Amino acid sequence: MNNILGNTSGFILEGYYFPSEARVPLFLLTFFVYIIIVFVNVTLFLVVTLHKNLHGPMYVMLCNLIIFDLIGSSALMPRLMSDFFVDVKMISFEACVIQAICIHMYNLGAQLTLTVMAFDRYIAICNPLRYVTIMTPRMLVKLSLFAWGGAIVVVVVLLSTTLRLPKCKSLVVHAYCFNGALFVLACGDYSGNNILGLFVTYLLFTFSLSSIAFTYIKIVITCFFKSHNKPKSKAMYTCVSHLTVYIIFETALLFSILSTRFPNINPNMTKTFGTLMITVPPCMNPLIYGINTKEIRNSALKSLKKKITFK
Repeated sequence: MNNILGNTSGFILEGYYFPSEARVPLFLLTFFVYIIIVFVNVTLFLVVTLHKNLHGPMYVMLCNLIIFDLIGSSALMPRLMSDFFVDVKMISFEACVIQAICIHMYNLGAQLTLTVMAFDRYIAICNPLRYVTIMTPRMLVKLSLFAWGGAIVVVVVLLSTTLRLPKCKSLVVHAYCFNGALFVLACGDYSGNNILGLFVTYLLFTFSLSSIAFTYIKIVITCFFKSHNKPKSKAMYTCVSHLTVYIIFETALLFSILSTRFPNINPNMTKTFGTLMITVPPCMNPLIYGINTKEIRNSALKSLKKKITFK
């Protein structure tokens, strides 16, 4: 499909094209996945908030991660389901901007939250006697503001530089709106926006990866050379959930970002990577934490038993 010129009231999402007989099954599949994402995330959020033993820093930051996951999946999936049944996928300018904001808030916020969660694990394992004095409520607020504030600042910078560009095209060659798909609609040269996006991506990825690498190297050294067997195995077990979630998120995000920067990659593959990046981590994160974290698992089972007994 060729790009359309002169549409200033909104955009057209290229999205996915499926034959009519496949639309209902795909809608039901997407609806089922979205329900699972909402259910498992809201359930985990309620388990953490309703049990006082889970009000520690790690679980508060986990709630931040849940909120970011819900923002991203809710910005994409309801719209995706409605687009299955239309051939021309119109989206207003305002809705496109809101969707782009939510998508980038999810990307950036989740990445920064996972980074500060690694700092929490580092303090808990490498400096356990100082944990209470370091991870104070004040520090927790600072870390949360760092994740939210950092995401907001980057989103404002990226999208403000993109939205000021005059648009000559209206076809968004993707399944949803985001910065990289919007600045290519500009009339003139948008290489500065592309460089800025790549620079921000490189900066955040390098900061996150180096922070995670540093904390986990220190954790491994502490566990294997400075701890007895029981503390060592328990400490390593508490890091499995976080590291698994981080690897899943960064892998999906990296494939999604790289696929949009190389025009020779098949557009359908680019759209698929982008969609998986927003659907897979929010679906897997609560399950991984719920299964691997003993405190969360026990609290959830305790609540379930109480409910069954009450009935």
